[in-house]
Amino acid sequence: MKKIAASLLLERALSAANLRQKILANNIANVDTPGYKRFDIALQEALQQGLDTPLENYIYRQSATSLRVDGNNVDIDQEMTFIAENEAYFNSVASSLIQRMATVRYLINEGRR
Repeated sequence: MKKIAASLLLERALSAANLRQKILANNIANVDTPGYKRFDIALQEALQQGLDTPLENYIYRQSATSLRVDGNNVDIDQEMTFIAENEAYFNSVASSLIQRMATVRYLINEGRR
């Protein structure tokens, strides 16, 4: 049961990273939109709260800051840094899930002998 739960958590982490990538890309797409406030996802909270709560419930808008006179608070350099960090996180989780699946596949094949 623990192994199944761990795999489900890894899958949720991949989904959360994928959603975050979309959110960050949307922030970049709106870098020149007057009054636009950046969005993000509370990734740690989304993973700690279990598998039943939709990931979309952890999306939040960072509305307390403004970087420009027009009210927009998207910093393109910061967003690109977040994208690079998120990509590394996604790749790490994907590698863990691939390794877990390879182990399960090996155990199943060895059990047939």
